[in-house]
Amino acid sequence: MQDIIVQLAPITFVSAVYAVIVYKIAVKRRINPWPWVVGTMIPGLGFIISTVFFLASLMSVFDRLNALEGKD
Repeated sequence: MQDIIVQLAPITFVSAVYAVIVYKIAVKRRINPWPWVVGTMIPGLGFIISTVFFLASLMSVFDRLNALEGKD
């Protein structure tokens, strides 16, 4: 049991760092951050969830830029 904890410690730490970043971005985007934060904290699967969140945020920024360009 102790071996599993030692092996999961680094990925849990990295997931916690990603969870903080996801939380800050979600609050700025005015969406509910908790489902994304909890999903990001799942070891292993959290990297996929945080990547989906970052890509969705990036697409949202591009959509807003396109909307601003169309107002000429």
